[in-house]
Amino acid sequence: LKRLVEDVMEVAPGAVPVERTIDAGATVASAAADWARTVQLPMGSRSRLHAELPTHPVGVVFDPEHLRRVLINLLDNAHRHASALPGAILLRLTARDEGPVTLSVLSDGAPIAPEVERHLFEPFSSTRSRGTGLGLYICRELCDRYGASIEYRPRPAAERLHNEFVVTMRRAVLAEPFTALPLDPG
Repeated sequence: LKRLVEDVMEVAPGAVPVERTIDAGATVASAAADWARTVQLPMGSRSRLHAELPTHPVGVVFDPEHLRRVLINLLDNAHRHASALPGAILLRLTARDEGPVTLSVLSDGAPIAPEVERHLFEPFSSTRSRGTGLGLYICRELCDRYGASIEYRPRPAAERLHNEFVVTMRRAVLAEPFTALPLDPG
């Protein structure tokens, strides 16, 4: 019950998001590494999780803890439904030109049935008997706060990773790192 109340309070109306620019690459890399440790998923070429992250900073408008929450929910869902094969889950952060930044979580789990897909982002809609049905709903609400979007994109059945969840975020310019100037002795 405590978790259910916390989940509902997270997206309760009235909270005004503070717009800030964060490095999506660093936030996603850190969250994914923490998540992999938590679920005891070894990293490396034989891991179920493969990540394709940019090597340069990528500025987006989002709260780091909220982005972390969205990502962990998507990774938890992929982990629950994907096979145990290496590369069964792919995490990808893509930033092209000056356009939006996309965060994708793909998996090789069974395709989502159309009757389930229609209700993916509705509150209290779950395929698990112990699920609250709030995970994807909260993800959508958090994305909405920052002008981002989240959607499910079924991929062709012939592709190994045929389930894809995509978060599209607003690109933003990262502030230059603070550099101390030498003191003027005069």
